[in-house]
Amino acid sequence: MIDLNMRGAFCLMQAGGAVMKAKKRGSMILFSSIRAATVEPGQIAYAATKAAIMQMARTLAVELALDGVRVNAIAPGVVETPLTRPVAQRPDWYRAYATKSAVERGATPDEIAGPIVFLASDAASYVIGSLLFVDGGWTAIDGRFRPM
Repeated sequence: MIDLNMRGAFCLMQAGGAVMKAKKRGSMILFSSIRAATVEPGQIAYAATKAAIMQMARTLAVELALDGVRVNAIAPGVVETPLTRPVAQRPDWYRAYATKSAVERGATPDEIAGPIVFLASDAASYVIGSLLFVDGGWTAIDGRFRPM
């Protein structure tokens, strides 16, 4: 996990950053996770690497900003994909995760794509070094109990 999430991202950032820096233009979007800010038992390596990606994005953003390159990160919550299908197939598990977000469901891949398109576009020309939570409000309510 550390090799994939940290070393892999670091190598891609270096290579992509060099190309964008030479062109004096670009937008790099990294993938972090809500686990950069919230924890779940058994997720130590995942959470640590996602927090590291957030800091790598912030650092690289500062290093490349004057070269016309923007670097940001997306921090999704639970996204309904083949990877999370085992959770979706167990109603008790799905409900346990779904109720942690303000909208009480996971995201669809399309709901993650929109913020990526925004960050890649010129509409985000002043968004630099940010971590954008795309989590249905999960980190806003921090998984706390909501009274009836």
